[in-house]
Amino acid sequence: MFKKLFTLIIFMIAVSSVSQNKTEEIIVNGNGKIIESKENKVEEHLNLKTTEEILSVFYSNQDNIKVLDKLISFRFYQKTPYYKFKETIENKFKVCGRFINYKIIETEYSNDQSAVSIKCDVKYEKINTIEQIIMIKESENSNFQIFEYNIKPNN
Repeated sequence: MFKKLFTLIIFMIAVSSVSQNKTEEIIVNGNGKIIESKENKVEEHLNLKTTEEILSVFYSNQDNIKVLDKLISFRFYQKTPYYKFKETIENKFKVCGRFINYKIIETEYSNDQSAVSIKCDVKYEKINTIEQIIMIKESENSNFQIFEYNIKPNN
């Protein structure tokens, strides 16, 4: 019974750590006492502090879904499954072509500064778009992550 409970607790810790883009390695003895614990952090270049840094990485990695995934809040995937987001990015590349540049045209923060809506005029090889990216903070001390992504042609 104790082994099953201990295994379940370790599994829950591992799952919550992975969902936060970090892992923790725990070494325990036969009695369940922690001998050693190491935290492995996300690559430094994805520990982004500002919304401008997030936008820059987002647009410069349009062809790298693994990098984009690290910018996305888990709450995003509660509304949009991962495979659907991947399809959207792949289809966007086919329709819009290669990314050229973007310009922020509007930024609006929530009253408590825990969410921000950014509208960008984005230039691609085949078409120009207006894109809205909503970012949220999961907690008071966390960095912004992408919560919602909307795209429409710029007429």
